[in-house]
Amino acid sequence: MAILTPDKITTLGGVNVKEYLLTRHNPNHIDMPSVSMAGKIIGVTVHNTDWITVARGTTPAEQYTRATVNNNMRDVRVHYYVDSMCAWQNLPHSLSGWHAADGSGNGNRRTIAIECIMSSAYNSTDKKSEDNAAKLAAALLKQYGLDINHLYTHTHWLNVRDGRNGTVDQLNTMYNRYKMCPAYILPHWAEFKKKVQSYLNAGTSTISAPSTKQLYRVRKSWADAKSQLGAYSSLENAKKACKTGYTVFDAAGNTVYTNGSKYAKGQKVQLYKSKTQLFANDTAITPAGTLPADTYYIYDGIACKNGRYRITTTAENCGMTPAGKYVTGYVSVDNFK
Repeated sequence: MAILTPDKITTLGGVNVKEYLLTRHNPNHIDMPSVSMAGKIIGVTVHNTDWITVARGTTPAEQYTRATVNNNMRDVRVHYYVDSMCAWQNLPHSLSGWHAADGSGNGNRRTIAIECIMSSAYNSTDKKSEDNAAKLAAALLKQYGLDINHLYTHTHWLNVRDGRNGTVDQLNTMYNRYKMCPAYILPHWAEFKKKVQSYLNAGTSTISAPSTKQLYRVRKSWADAKSQLGAYSSLENAKKACKTGYTVFDAAGNTVYTNGSKYAKGQKVQLYKSKTQLFANDTAITPAGTLPADTYYIYDGIACKNGRYRITTTAENCGMTPAGKYVTGYVSVDNFK
């Protein structure tokens, strides 16, 4: 696959951002998150991924983006890859990612993910990548009116998932046997935070892109313009007008909201992950177990909190009571094929 060409280049917090959204470019039909983060963003989550050698004329951030398009990143989906030269944006802010290993928790569902590309050498190139990540994090925090206490590590969400308690920074740095991430930044997390705070204080967090009026369009699909029910400057008004089977799209055609009754009672669904997280209720953070990639049925068609539906093993079980006897558990909608 040839080196990618970004659709748009902007500057965010002093970092060149090359936009190449997977919602627009998915030739290999890789699995994608589907849960909206519009109006729900609570922070920025920082990760590390390893530095790689790339061909002349490109950067590691482009290469990781290309690897994602080629389905070589398994089920990792992040908003930004950042290296020493630039950042590549893979997801719109309105769409959740798959990066925090907390299933339907706040890490995946409510934070913007930055993968900072570095090595263990912590050389001048690594420090430039880290600096770009700090600038980008500061810009995003400021964009959403958030302070430094809304800067998270991947490990933070693992500790929350595992039921641990503590302050934000205690959870950010507390040992977790599953993974310590961002591996190369965590050893000096306090210094990294100070750097982000300095960029927040300096007011570098601006977007150098022309401002345009946002309109939210309600359609069955972005390509089906004839099905449009209306275009609204207010997202809330667009949601109110969104009928069953319809979706709200932003001006760029990105999904912002889908009517909650997309899945009907008795509908057959296929799980695509070999170990899909299963929850005991609609708000649980820690999974009760996992399910194999297999066929299941929507128990009642009611969309629950955190984008979850109750599923069962046979069509005959759908709607049967007591629910505890027939419901297998709650599964996030983004696990359905």
